[in-house]
Amino acid sequence: MTSNAQGNENGGSQVAGRAINIEEYEALLATMPSVRESSEAASVLTADDYFKVVRKQDTRPAFWKFQDVRETLDRLAEEPLREAERRFCTTVNADTGELVGASPFIFIGWQLIHPGEEVPPHRHNSVAIYHILEGSGFTAVQSAGSTWAKYHWEKGDTLACPAWAYHAHYAEGDADTLMYVVQDMPMMAASRTLFWEEPLGQENIRHMVVGTSPSWSVTRHDGAGQEEG
Repeated sequence: MTSNAQGNENGGSQVAGRAINIEEYEALLATMPSVRESSEAASVLTADDYFKVVRKQDTRPAFWKFQDVRETLDRLAEEPLREAERRFCTTVNADTGELVGASPFIFIGWQLIHPGEEVPPHRHNSVAIYHILEGSGFTAVQSAGSTWAKYHWEKGDTLACPAWAYHAHYAEGDADTLMYVVQDMPMMAASRTLFWEEPLGQENIRHMVVGTSPSWSVTRHDGAGQEEG
């Protein structure tokens, strides 16, 4: 049963994890089930049993040839830019398992942006470091509260975007922009503390766990990444 189905069964909202108001909460409180025994997910392990399962497989070195990354980006470059879409790929070490990182807690991505295109304003609570391999343009970033700035970049420049800061990328000039992106996203996802907002709006803030959203943006409805329930 998916999270959405569980929410509906208990009188909850149809969108798992969405914000609710006080009236909705009070209606839920009157009908929500009571739990007085240890729950199904709760277990008790001895120290010996715990250390048998807490140890994870070590990771082998992972090496990627840029030619392989470039081939994927070239395929994406031929596609039209859909709403809330990215020409983006990521390099994953298979030994990281469900963490899906280049290393257990590190995400490495490659983002291609054609001249005149933008990556719409959004934010996430993972830190993002953008190194510009090709192209020129700027990134609009929320610095603190209502303070914003446009950071103009070209080949060789690096921008560190703080966690939970709004930002948007704009490619200028005549050549494609290629960004090398490093984030701590796998660590946030592993601890079930990854949050994303796209498009702008408090109603679009999502806790990024199974059942809350098929992708990073709530505007994507093409089934990409849709979980089965």
